[in-house]
Amino acid sequence: MNIFSSKNPDILNKFLSYLLNVKCYSINTVNEYRIDLLLFFKFLKEYLNINIKITEFSSFILLRVNTDDIISFIVYLNNIRNCTASTRKRKIYALKAFYKWLFDIYSIRKIQNPTKELPEIQQIQRLPKYLTLEKVKKIQNVFNSTNSRFPLRNNTIIILFLECGLRVSELVNINLCDLNLSEGYIKIVGKGNKERLCYLSKNTKQQLKKYLQIRNRNEDIIDIREPLFLSSKKDRLHIRAVQRITEQAYKLAGLEKFGYSTHTLRHTSATIIYQYTNTDILLIKEFLGHSTVKSTEIYTHTNNEQIRNAVESNPLNNFIIENIASYK
Repeated sequence: MNIFSSKNPDILNKFLSYLLNVKCYSINTVNEYRIDLLLFFKFLKEYLNINIKITEFSSFILLRVNTDDIISFIVYLNNIRNCTASTRKRKIYALKAFYKWLFDIYSIRKIQNPTKELPEIQQIQRLPKYLTLEKVKKIQNVFNSTNSRFPLRNNTIIILFLECGLRVSELVNINLCDLNLSEGYIKIVGKGNKERLCYLSKNTKQQLKKYLQIRNRNEDIIDIREPLFLSSKKDRLHIRAVQRITEQAYKLAGLEKFGYSTHTLRHTSATIIYQYTNTDILLIKEFLGHSTVKSTEIYTHTNNEQIRNAVESNPLNNFIIENIASYK
């Protein structure tokens, strides 16, 4: 992935280099910043009627932006692009990071950072979608030689999502050298280049061994720096390719109508561990690679069956409503 494109203005490439080399953000994270900021630049060009190419945008132009211009961008995201609150919040976060960097490197004191007084975007905290155990059984090993060119690879991908709670970017970036079957773990590099170990069950280790036998059968020399999962062209699988694999898995299992995504498998992994193993929420945090427990707390609200049982056990339920209603 070449994030330092000639289609970027120089000022953007400098910021992306800062994120990559100083802040040590992952390539995927830096690319998200690039996409968000280019959208903002495109909006500015049209909104402010700037008569130069976006590739020629400089600090001089970007420092002319005021808070009202950015609020207009938020309105544009909401009303024209129909972005969700979480998407708008992410894009504003990218703008804040960019302008903080811009004001820091140029030591600007005479004008105010236009993102400083931006209002907080409120978003609804939705419960994550996840598969029940019954649905998990349907989706595991759903691929075979009649419905897929690579059934073993695809089944292994689904199993790893469900067992390790991986993000799709984490899965595609696994290399052979990250896999240690003798010790039973995979080294995962998550957000912010934070490393964690994902431990493997006996069945998953057997599944990976079968997959590796097929993957490596025509290879005389194996380079351990190669990707674990390969495309038909022997390249690293792209994120979109993995998303198509999970979409196909849902369809084959008869689950396409529920609106599940690839990320649903990560939610499923965390939810099932939390519900069925009485695991502490702090361990779930480490399992998922969250930087703070705040991101993990949502899984404490997913066990509706426990809530139902608690309501049924409430001693107030023993009161007879008819008798209470008869009093005047």
